[in-house]
Amino acid sequence: MCLSTLLCTALHADTIVLKSGKKHIGRVISENSTSYLFEIDVTDSIKDERRIPKDKVKEIIQESIESKDFKLVASLVPTRDLQPATAYPKRIKITKTFIRKFPKSKHNEKVKKILTTLENEHNTIVDGGIKLDGQLISRQDKEANAYDIDARMLLLDIQRHAAARRYHQALRKWEVLQSDYRNSTSFKSAIPIAKRIIYSYQKTLKSLLDTLDERAAERKSAMSSMSANDRERTELALVEQQRRYAAQIGREKAKSRIKWLTVDTYDKASISHNYRQTTSSLKSIASLSRTKQKELKLAGPSYRDAWMALAKGDLKDAELHLKTLQSLRIPKQYLTPLQTKLKENRAAMQIAIKEAKKNAEAEKSRQNKLNKEAADGVGKNKNGQTQEPKP
Repeated sequence: MCLSTLLCTALHADTIVLKSGKKHIGRVISENSTSYLFEIDVTDSIKDERRIPKDKVKEIIQESIESKDFKLVASLVPTRDLQPATAYPKRIKITKTFIRKFPKSKHNEKVKKILTTLENEHNTIVDGGIKLDGQLISRQDKEANAYDIDARMLLLDIQRHAAARRYHQALRKWEVLQSDYRNSTSFKSAIPIAKRIIYSYQKTLKSLLDTLDERAAERKSAMSSMSANDRERTELALVEQQRRYAAQIGREKAKSRIKWLTVDTYDKASISHNYRQTTSSLKSIASLSRTKQKELKLAGPSYRDAWMALAKGDLKDAELHLKTLQSLRIPKQYLTPLQTKLKENRAAMQIAIKEAKKNAEAEKSRQNKLNKEAADGVGKNKNGQTQEPKP
């Protein structure tokens, strides 16, 4: 969606040069017989429209097609974190098209670097890797650091929801981080962030509670001023909305892990419930903030060491790290695959030991037979036929 918006956005820029020597960069929107309406780029995000008399204009330098296309290519990087593989082919095509269209462009060195970056990211993600915090993580590194990476992704979700003021969704993610990833660096980083989110959400909920009666009265007044048909349709729509909301709340309450309910701004019960949660959560956060950092043991390094030990076949070392992870009570979704891999490796080792023992016994038997035949003075020729020993 972001790329589609980008492709549809006018990226060209003209330069209007005044007789005074002053220059403005932007776009000519329209003109009449005496002036130009010019949109000036004050900053990348701020525009200003100005009417400029033609008799004050020395010249208008229009941006070349090549320059416009290069701006588009340059805007393709850096890509956002956690982009799917499907986000890359169109970007790569745009970049290759520029090189084909302008083979002698002065921008081609930069464009080729952009193409290399996009192709490397695409190949890594197709192979099962990801881009996180601006870093490209291979599939192997992602698997070896699954616990820490999933915690980082949760923290990123928390920050994104908070930035969009989706506080209850941010706090739901925080609860998962607190429950399952307490032994991660992301959890430590999230403590002050969660505190700020809870404070902000508490203010929002307090405002909703304080203005609830007034807002309900305003809605009732607005409905009373409607025609009979419009009022009836609105009332039916509200009843259906409340029915769906009640069903949703019922499902949320049935899930023990959902602490923060979805709020209807006209439902006092849900607002009050979440407001109470903010109060208790702030007390919990205060306790966490007082906890000494050394008391929060990290599981990420042990998880990575266990994974690496299993990959190398060092089962004794892997077992030690797994015991550490068990003591830290990390979720089964991380512990079970490692335990399963350890069992599989042990079984494979036992099979290998038996096979080696069997081969060793067979070789011993063969050697004994050869020794016996040599002692009896009888051997075999290369065709397996018995031959008398030479005198």
